[in-house]
Amino acid sequence: MRKLLRHHIWKPVVSLLALMTVLVGTAGTASATISWPHIQMVNQESQQCLYAGAIGVGGTTVPGCMARGTEWINLYPATPREAWDSTHGTYAQVLIETGDWTRCLATGDNGSGPNGPMSTFTLTVQCSEQDPHQVWAMWTAAPPQNVGNPAGLKHFIGFYNPATHTCLDGGWGVYGFYASDCSKTNSWQIWNIYTNLGSG
Repeated sequence: MRKLLRHHIWKPVVSLLALMTVLVGTAGTASATISWPHIQMVNQESQQCLYAGAIGVGGTTVPGCMARGTEWINLYPATPREAWDSTHGTYAQVLIETGDWTRCLATGDNGSGPNGPMSTFTLTVQCSEQDPHQVWAMWTAAPPQNVGNPAGLKHFIGFYNPATHTCLDGGWGVYGFYASDCSKTNSWQIWNIYTNLGSG
């Protein structure tokens, strides 16, 4: 957590930010929805963006995307498949659309990823809310921060796939790491998103 909060920039908006954090990822938020179009998902550790790839391309990250203004992603509401677990409750669940309304990031079968039985590959596929491998539960690792970015507040977001019980990890390309609980201190599993949009 110390790594995430290295910039202590707190303003009187802390109460509002705390409320937004509760709405995005705490127990009891079954009705929370997220609609965040035209954002970049920047891996906290590598500072590279999720690649807005073509269909059939494996999940990966791209350096220099923020400076170049590339790799735009849409996060749109998906019908919740299942609660994460009894500890977390139901989070806002989304499709990670990689560039337009036809391509979405999906997780593969357990054991298919770079970490053996503890991981899954990821792949860009034709979007379908009916495919549970494409539905990601969003959670927050830390309250958003105002870092002066013109695109908006800096959010610390993680993504969990309930169908495969994996956390979206940027450590070896982009893959799903099998876990019952995603880490709030593992920067490879945390994605920075800059937006002033909240949840509905």
